[in-house]
Parts: sequence; C-alpha cells; structure tokens
Amino acid sequence: MTEILEGLDGAERQRIEALRRDRRYFWIDVSLRATSAEELGEALGIPEDAFYALLGFGDELPSSRKLFATEQLVIFAFTSYLESGQHEDRSPYRLRPVEVHVLVSRDYVLTLHEDRFSLPALLAPYAPEGRSEQYVVYAIIDALVSGAFDALNEIEVRLDDLAAMSTNLRAGRLRMATLRSISSRLSRMRRRVAPQRGLFERIGVELRHDDGRGLEDERYFDRLGEQVDRLVDAIDAAADALATLIDLRLNETTYWLTVVATIFLPLTFITGFFGMNFGWMVDQIDTQLAFWLLGIGSLAVGVALILRLIVRGSPVQTDGDIPEWAHRSRSGARPARNSR
Repeated sequence: MTEILEGLDGAERQRIEALRRDRRYFWIDVSLRATSAEELGEALGIPEDAFYALLGFGDELPSSRKLFATEQLVIFAFTSYLESGQHEDRSPYRLRPVEVHVLVSRDYVLTLHEDRFSLPALLAPYAPEGRSEQYVVYAIIDALVSGAFDALNEIEVRLDDLAAMSTNLRAGRLRMATLRSISSRLSRMRRRVAPQRGLFERIGVELRHDDGRGLEDERYFDRLGEQVDRLVDAIDAAADALATLIDLRLNETTYWLTVVATIFLPLTFITGFFGMNFGWMVDQIDTQLAFWLLGIGSLAVGVALILRLIVRGSPVQTDGDIPEWAHRSRSGARPARNSR
C-alpha cells in the first residue's frame, strides 16, 4: 500500500530518502506555510523551472499557467471543496474552496496547499492494497472532485428547502439576498471548475509519454474528465433551479402587488362616487347611521368580497385542498366512473 507522509521535517525527509532509494511510491502532503521552495527542491528533487506553476496560488495567475510538464513530472492545479476548519463568518455552508497543486512524478505524488491542514485526513481516498501507482493518483484526484460534488450537494439541499418554503404561504418569504448569495456561490464554483474540463485530457497525454507508468490501458484521467463534465452540468442544472426560484419570488411579489391594487381599486371607486355632490345623496345622508352604513359598510363589504375571491384563487394549493380524485390519480388509480 502507498505510504502517506505529511510535512517536510527531519524525520519525514529521512523517510523520503529511504522510500526513493527503495523505489517505493509514496504520497506526501505539504502546507506552503510550513515549508519553502528550497526545502521542496532539496527533499523531492523538483527543478527550479517548475516552481512557477507549483507555487502560483491565487487568481492572479491564470489556470493555463499552472500546468507544467516534463518527461519526469506533471504539475497542475485543482480547486476542491473541503472542510478545513476555516469557515466564512455566518456562512451556511460547511465546505469552502481550497486550491490544491498536484505534482505527479515517477517516485511520488505531491499535494501542496496554502493553509495548514491534513489533506489525506480530509479526503480519505479509497486506495486498496495491491493497486497500481497510477490508481493511487486517480484515487487522490477523484477525492478532490468528490469534494466539489459535496459542495454542490449543500447548495442543492438549500435550494430544496427554499423551494419547499416558497410553496408555503405561512412560511417566511424568500429573501432576494439569499437567492443572490446562492447565485454568487454557483457562479464562483463554475468559474473554478469549468476551466478544468480539458485539464485531465492534457494531463493524460503528458503522462502517457512516461513509459514507466503504463497509463495507456487504464484511462483514469479520461474518467476524471468525464466526472468534471458531469459536475459542470450539475452546476448548470442547479443554476436553472435557482432561476426558477427567482421567477417564483418575482411572481409572488407581482401577485401581492396585484392583491393590493385590487383591494384599493373598488375603494377608490366608492370614495370617488361618494365624493360627488349629488343633491339626492347630500339630502339623504344626513345622519350618522346613514354615513356608517353607506360609507364605511359598503367599503367593508367590498373588501370582504375581494379577500374571499383572493383566498379561493390563491396560487398555492395545499394537500388538504386537493380533491380525493386527484390523490387517486397521483397514485396511479383512475377516478371511478358512474356505471350505466
């Protein structure tokens, strides 16, 4: 089974030397804040021209410049979503984006990240004993891709809760700030993941030039590319669901504006009618009782009739309002017909 090392302290360096001397493949996880380029180069034999891509974290460096390949190694960057213990303030999401740089060589696979955490502990990749070295690399990257799927699942669960709330008139209304926050998270996720769709095809081509790894028969990187394609499609599907919620929110706002306008329309008509100085009207409405009955009473009756019509024509129908034959049709049974 592939040995896992963390950090570049004295004991780990000695272990790295022994593993490389014995030609045993290993996985080493390193935090950029706990090491330097000089230490990485000395311990792992990384060439100087590779550090530009290996240490180029952040959005300032384009994704295309974070890919480096030689006959001995391949370096690329991937953004996963992990629970690293550093959450945004008041964020409803458990996972956060983490940029991980991966170096694949003949002797080892290196994962490098900026923050201090244990990537093997967070990923826990499935790598059973007896599998090939390329399968170990595949298991690590597959776990990184799965983290992005987990983050998307968090968003989808939240969308489901908001969709359920939008169908309940007694629940709180959907806030546009919440929908904008979800839209922003989906946009950032797609912006990070979409450029990586063609990444694994390029990596697979580069690694196939290394005859010692035998990646011709095991198309692991092709599978990873297909997973990233499915991830982007799932993000687009979640964005479509969010757009539906936004439409429902706008329709709800339009509905209540229509309700208010409908209530005040007859009131405006009645007040305008009684505001005209007809001689008969002025002569007949000469007592307080006539004023309350004709003036306020007619307004109350009009409002009650409108509210009754609004409730009966509500855009949301609860299960208790659905007739019995509709429940039977949902379960696949047809309504009984009267026999002649």
